[in-house]
Amino acid sequence: MKRLCPTINELLAFDAAARHQSLTQAANALCLTVSAVSKQVTSLEAFIGRQLLQKQGRGVTLTSHGRVYWQKISCSLRALEMATFEMQSGDGDTGVLTVASVPTFLTKWLIPRLPDFRKIAPGVTLSFSQHLGMFEEMPVGVDVAIRYGHGEWPSVVSDYIAGKEFVLIAAPSLVKAEGLASISQLNACTLLHHEGAPTAWPQWAADHGIANLAVQSGPRFAQYSAAIQAVVSGLGAALVPRILVLDELANASVVMPFGQPITVNQGHYLCFKAERTELPTLAAFRSWILSHAAC
Repeated sequence: MKRLCPTINELLAFDAAARHQSLTQAANALCLTVSAVSKQVTSLEAFIGRQLLQKQGRGVTLTSHGRVYWQKISCSLRALEMATFEMQSGDGDTGVLTVASVPTFLTKWLIPRLPDFRKIAPGVTLSFSQHLGMFEEMPVGVDVAIRYGHGEWPSVVSDYIAGKEFVLIAAPSLVKAEGLASISQLNACTLLHHEGAPTAWPQWAADHGIANLAVQSGPRFAQYSAAIQAVVSGLGAALVPRILVLDELANASVVMPFGQPITVNQGHYLCFKAERTELPTLAAFRSWILSHAAC
C-alpha cells in the first residue's frame, strides 16, 4: 500500500535543516551524520516532488515551496514534541497547560496574578505560546487562548474575562502643558488609537456629547502596551481598558483628567475547544481566571 505521509525521520531532518539553515548543525541537533540528514531531506523532496532546500554558501536555505511546507508542518512537530515531553513528565494528566495570550494582557494583568494561581494549583505548569492573530484558528498544541475582540470566534467556547471598561488617560505633564481643564479642550491633544478598537473614540465622544472632536485622527498602535507607553511619554491621550493601566494610575504616571469611563462591546476572552472543557489543567485555570474576572 502506498504511503500518504512522509516518515517522521524525513520531517525531522527537514525541520532541523530549515531551523538551523545548515545540514551540519541539523546533524548535530539530531545526533546523525550530515550524510544521513541529507539523505532524509532528499527522500522527502522525492516523495513530495518539490525542491525544499537549496545551497547558500556553506549552509542551506528554504525554497519558496520549502518555506510554505515548513510553516505548515512545524507547528505539528512542536505539538508532537510537547505531547511527548508532557507524557514523559507525568502519568497522562501531565499538569502542563499551553496558553496563547495577547501580549499586553499577559504582561500587565495575567503574570502579576500568577503567584496566586500557583498557590491554588501547584501541580499545573503554564507554557506560553505566541498569541493568535485576529482571524487565526486555534492551532494544534495550544490548549487555551486569551484573545481580544467581540468574543465570537469559530469553533471555540469564549468566556469573558475583563477589559470592556475603557478610560481616557494622559500623562500629568501633558495635562499641565496643554492646560487641559475640561473635555472641551481635548482637541488640543493628539488622540492615540488602538487598531483593534476603532470605535472607542467615536463612542467616547458620543457618550460625552462632543460633536467636534477629531476622533479619526492620530497615530494607530497594534498593541496596547505601545499606546500606554506613548501616553506615559506625553505623546497624546488614549482610550484603553482600565485593567491594563492599574499600575500606571496607581503610581500617577498617567491620570484620568476628565470624562467618565465607557463600556465597549469588546474585551479579553478565554477561548478553548469544547472537547477540552474537562481537561483538568484547563478546568483549574478556567475556574481561577474567571474568579478574577474584571478584578
